[in-house]
Amino acid sequence: MALTPFISQDKAPHGLREEVVELMQLDATLDANIPQSLRLPMIDLVRQVNSFYSNKIEGNLTPPADVLRAQENPASENAAEDLLEIKQHIEAQRRLAAEPIDQVAICSRESIARIHREFYQGIPVENLHIKINADGETVLLVPGEFRTRGVRVGQHTPPSAEAMGSYLDWFERTYRLDRLHGVSPILAAAAAHHRLMWIHPFLDGNGRTGRLFTDQYLRAAGLAGYGLWAISRGFGRDVQAYYGALAVADHVRRGDFDGRGELSDSGLLKFTEYFIATALEQVRYFSSLLEPRMLSQRIDNYFEMRKQGALSTTTGMEPSVLRIEARDVYQSLLNFGPMKRSEIRAMLSMSESVVHNLLNQMVDEGLIYQEGCKPVSLRLSSHSIEFLFPGLF
Repeated sequence: MALTPFISQDKAPHGLREEVVELMQLDATLDANIPQSLRLPMIDLVRQVNSFYSNKIEGNLTPPADVLRAQENPASENAAEDLLEIKQHIEAQRRLAAEPIDQVAICSRESIARIHREFYQGIPVENLHIKINADGETVLLVPGEFRTRGVRVGQHTPPSAEAMGSYLDWFERTYRLDRLHGVSPILAAAAAHHRLMWIHPFLDGNGRTGRLFTDQYLRAAGLAGYGLWAISRGFGRDVQAYYGALAVADHVRRGDFDGRGELSDSGLLKFTEYFIATALEQVRYFSSLLEPRMLSQRIDNYFEMRKQGALSTTTGMEPSVLRIEARDVYQSLLNFGPMKRSEIRAMLSMSESVVHNLLNQMVDEGLIYQEGCKPVSLRLSSHSIEFLFPGLF
């Protein structure tokens, strides 16, 4: 294929290479420093954030409060289509985490098709009828099935269905992670994101599939902290800039000094710079959000407001009054991990009935989790998130 694979290390500007190294370092620091007790709750929260922004890019404007509550209610065929997309997107991320794609196979047709199927799993058939032209003609989308007809996406005409197979073969060979080293896997992640969008392998769902692919690729590329932050948040906070950067990389080559492929190398460089800058912005944001001293202060403020009955969320919800000792429970679970109820009772030096009522209220509100006789562990409740993690949505 006559496409430049990615901006290679030797051709990447010095500043870009430095940004990639900084990204890798910040990601490693975030991964190493987050308390184990907060890791899984935070990963689960980031999945919801990722779903909110990835779907927002596609025009799904489900409010953040509904996104946060989406997992508290079982899936229903009667759910609004937008909310169902959110729920299925979150579940797709969970399934991909539970059964991760092999690093070497991540760019294969089978893996890309699986990601597409994962997103559409559970979507009612009536929601899979896709309009294919201005006349309103529809076809039934088959999850995981590559398109067999030509399409046009805005100003971009993707490869024909006949040519697409060759591009997918090229994509699999080019971005195999076992053949990339140094900063190349991260530079390749940026190019692969654009190239997969450019190929547009499915009739619908290419954007969300492409971003789910990039989530998998960045993690497999060595960013062990990925999942504690998400690049789609950066894409979705300025959708126009995201689509603009993709469009620049769509440009055909402009003369002999713009690469040797059919697409512009300067356009790919601009997209790569945008991609890395966006990733850096996100890992910095989540690192500051999880900085221990500031997080502890926000926890103190939250529980102080709960004690006074002064908490009011942006949705108008006013949680009930909560004893200040809940703060001590929460901080201890954050700092030391799961605890038995007997250990919490000894720590608080309170009667068994008072501790019982306090912990039950915290369980009911989603602040902590306990199943049977297992130790109590930390949770992130939907109404505490906007105070503990400001600016997340």
